[in-house]
Amino acid sequence: MKRLHYGWVVVLIAFFVVATNSLAIFGFGVFLKPLIAEFGWERGALSSAFSIGLLIAGILSLVSGRLIDRYGPRILITVAGISLGTGFLLMSQVSALWQVYLVWGFSVAIAISCSVVPTNVTIARWFTEKRGIALAIPPAGFSLGGVIAPVLIQRLIDTYDWQQSFLILGIIPFVITVPLAQLMKRSPDQVESYSRMDNQLVEDVQSMSLPILELSFNQAIRTRWFWFFGFMQFAFGFCAQMIIVHLPSYATDVGISAIVAAGILSVSAGVGIVGNLGIGFLSDRIGGRLALNGCLVIITLSMVWLLFTEESWMFYIFAVVFGVARGGIIPLLTLVAAELFGLRHLGSIGGAFLLCSTFGGVLGSPFAGFIFDSSGSYSLAFGIAIAIGALAVILGLFLLRYKSQRI
Repeated sequence: MKRLHYGWVVVLIAFFVVATNSLAIFGFGVFLKPLIAEFGWERGALSSAFSIGLLIAGILSLVSGRLIDRYGPRILITVAGISLGTGFLLMSQVSALWQVYLVWGFSVAIAISCSVVPTNVTIARWFTEKRGIALAIPPAGFSLGGVIAPVLIQRLIDTYDWQQSFLILGIIPFVITVPLAQLMKRSPDQVESYSRMDNQLVEDVQSMSLPILELSFNQAIRTRWFWFFGFMQFAFGFCAQMIIVHLPSYATDVGISAIVAAGILSVSAGVGIVGNLGIGFLSDRIGGRLALNGCLVIITLSMVWLLFTEESWMFYIFAVVFGVARGGIIPLLTLVAAELFGLRHLGSIGGAFLLCSTFGGVLGSPFAGFIFDSSGSYSLAFGIAIAIGALAVILGLFLLRYKSQRI
């Protein structure tokens, strides 16, 4: 009987860890109006808490990227689970906006930075073949969690209240993330099989016309490709987090009920699974950069559609199109980084790219909130998101022209 490749166990663990993280990412927008009703805060000010968490996560990802290169994923993912669970529990006790900034900002930041980069980098190193589909499975967990989280949290709030809902959510990371983290193993390129895997990597790279040179972080940031790809990640974060946080509120503003609005967000997350797996499978055949650019085009066009969306069926169309493209992009971010710069320093480089993505989310979410607070409409915010997405597509076309540099 053929022995199970442990890389697939690592992928399955990452699936559940990332699914648990989605409770925070997809759930914040559902808590937005209950917290505003309770304390009278403005949308822009409250949604800034979400952005603070993303910003700190991006900064900490630079640290976690270096730590994963040195120590492996187990301890980092354990810390992620403890932080997320504690953050949910503490959120049930907040009574001032600065407390939300402090609790949500740091708990979510630590959870994201100590789980996203470590799981992605570890999976990328476990696989030379089928890397695209392997990297796509954990984001499918994120999408699945996104299906469950908005409706689950809205039901909890309707049944109990927002405080009890946070307490219930706080138990989940301690039950799922922390135990699973103990089963994570360092990738084989960090143990005795490194040289054998590296030889296979060279063969894969040659067949895919990718660079054999393994660039260090300092070497990578001196290339224009690093900055092109970094802006593409920024644009994705800007658009994605704006939608995840504000879509339920935008839908209810035009007359959609709260539970239907939460369901629309769930649909977007659910079809993200199709994007995760479908684009991951496709990228193994056409290359990550081409797949990435196609997804960015779809996201930009879907934002144009959203500008004119008022009926529930239009929201569902948006949710499906945007969700597939959003889900497809997530595994490509690590895959394209590996294509461009290699695996040896992927932790450090991937941490820097996560900072670009989270910085986009840091700006996108509160930007939309402040635009709404000042104008009573999201139209300007969505229009700027469309322009940023279009620029990312243009840079993606240049990235397609990247030529291999062999040594």
